[in-house]
Amino acid sequence: MTEGFDGLTLWGVRRYLPLPPGYTKEHRPLGALSDSAALVGQFYAERNREYALRVPVMTIGRARANTLRIRDGRVADHHVRIERDDTGYVLEATAKSASTTLNGISLVAGDRRVLDDGDTIGLAGLEFRFTHDDPGKFVSRIQVVAGVHRSKVFRIAGIDALIGRATDNDVQFPDRSVSRHHCRLRKNGKAWWIEDLGSTNGTLLQGALLQAPKPLRHGDEVVAGFSRFVFQQGDRPPMNFNLEPASPCN
Repeated sequence: MTEGFDGLTLWGVRRYLPLPPGYTKEHRPLGALSDSAALVGQFYAERNREYALRVPVMTIGRARANTLRIRDGRVADHHVRIERDDTGYVLEATAKSASTTLNGISLVAGDRRVLDDGDTIGLAGLEFRFTHDDPGKFVSRIQVVAGVHRSKVFRIAGIDALIGRATDNDVQFPDRSVSRHHCRLRKNGKAWWIEDLGSTNGTLLQGALLQAPKPLRHGDEVVAGFSRFVFQQGDRPPMNFNLEPASPCN
């Protein structure tokens, strides 16, 4: 569960949706080509959580029918939509009564704006960053395969990422089995390293308890409390993962 939203899961993603009006099956590959474009959460336990824009039209709001569902009372049932066309990505405000902003500027229902890399989209105070990486840019990630963030992908924004339960971490695991500041990922030159930060339950790397900083390689598995994630190094091919059953969270 995600903290800060009355015990509700913050968002859910519908993986199989009917095509929007005006689109045919031939349009499906369009989204599949857009792996470099994504929304990145900027708030609470969704900070640095990444959702790739892989469909021609993505709708965002509180209603179940949205591609990206945000279960927060401040968000409208149908808040915004992001459409991909031949020129790029376009944000359209669809909420009539809830606040929508782009880079701090208010939008009203029906307003459409072309999105640029780094733009900030605000939905009633909840912010997402739109990213559209250059083909040569390497972005490392962690893919959570078990635990409170099971199935989610988090982007490592720089050369250093703190992981833990506290809200000031780069990746926050709202789970009491995870220490407030549990472990750190750090890039040194071209190599990544991981170190435990004196956590109560320890950090496992490839099944071994970390006693000192160790090199972190593409595909390595890390366990922190009930959570398990796999490291993806940005200059290596993406990997497919088998999700494990949800673990208890206390």
